[in-house]
Amino acid sequence: MRRAAILSRSFTPSRPLSSRGGAPGLAAALAVGISMLTFASAAIAQRAGNDSTSLVTIDPAMVQDLGVRTALVEPRVITAAIRTTGYVDYDQRLVTQVNARVSGWIEKLYVAYTGEAVRRGQDLLRIYSPELVLTQEDYLRARKLTDGDPAVGGSAVNDGTSLMAAARTRLSLWGIAPAQLAELDERGRPSETLPIEAPASGVVTDSKVVEGAYIKAGDSLYTIVNLSRVWVYADIYEREIPKVSIGQHAEVSGDALAGDTLEGIVAYIYPSVDLKTRTVQVRLELPNPGLKLRPGMYVTVTLLDEAPRQKLAVPSEAVLNSGVRQVVILSLGGGHYAPREVKIGAESDGYDEVLAGLDQGDRIVTSAQFLIDSESNLREALNAMAPGQQSAPPRTSVMPASGE
Repeated sequence: MRRAAILSRSFTPSRPLSSRGGAPGLAAALAVGISMLTFASAAIAQRAGNDSTSLVTIDPAMVQDLGVRTALVEPRVITAAIRTTGYVDYDQRLVTQVNARVSGWIEKLYVAYTGEAVRRGQDLLRIYSPELVLTQEDYLRARKLTDGDPAVGGSAVNDGTSLMAAARTRLSLWGIAPAQLAELDERGRPSETLPIEAPASGVVTDSKVVEGAYIKAGDSLYTIVNLSRVWVYADIYEREIPKVSIGQHAEVSGDALAGDTLEGIVAYIYPSVDLKTRTVQVRLELPNPGLKLRPGMYVTVTLLDEAPRQKLAVPSEAVLNSGVRQVVILSLGGGHYAPREVKIGAESDGYDEVLAGLDQGDRIVTSAQFLIDSESNLREALNAMAPGQQSAPPRTSVMPASGE
């Protein structure tokens, strides 16, 4: 049966090796072996640095059975991108409210429900208003005074010009477009109903009108939103605030985009922190081609790193995070391992930035760390590293690969 050999740093024979019964030259051979072991242990301890008291040695066959994999610590491009979630909302600058400017009755309704797309200048409804009819009559009478009737004196013409200008101004303030005034001049008689046109293109998100209803001046009729541009609200944690700035580029993706991404910029960072979630809200602005993004949708937001740099990095799977400390397993070669406390920075594409604790060219374990822990009492070695505890004496152990 193959057995594990437990090796110590010091060896004191119970009796002189040169005494009766000892083989000739055995003392010299053992002395050379002990010297070589001491030299090798010192070299490994030097490579382990401050972790030399936690050295662990595993038989190479056992390493292969455990499926231990390693990787070099080397520079990589680390982008401090922030990935979070958000939701789509209207661009408040593209929201238009349609209000009644004159009292009257709705005679004809052209846009009767929410969700309907309208274009600028499109008729929304027709309104009958006695005030509008009377003002049109005043305008037409004043116009006759200015047409140069020989029976009318010069002062009357001047008065007609003033009255026509006043009537025309009232009609314009009530929302009567210049084209409608031109039709009134051509027709020569007042219209009983006049249309209310859409002041902007977009989608009707709110409608409060019913055909035949009486409306008063100031009543809200429609809300129209242009969805060619939208806002996206995203939440970031407090620790991520220094990494975000106004004007920073971002990418937005979601199920509705079918694998595509839209690009936007950070337009505003809100000044307060949510007391419940401990997050800060960030507002993005982005175009919405094809109206693929709809208000209320959930999306994935990636705030891009404007200046990625090459930094020392290790695979994220290699880091053992206890919540208090971050530790990696350093491979010293020849089946020797030692835990090493590190300081980790940004994470990018499965790699963690190393701020302290490792040097370029170090080799670390990327898999089977927990198996090594259970097989070689590594947990005991890690506990010995904790502050306030007495360090365990230096030792190495060789574990068997299998029994025979």
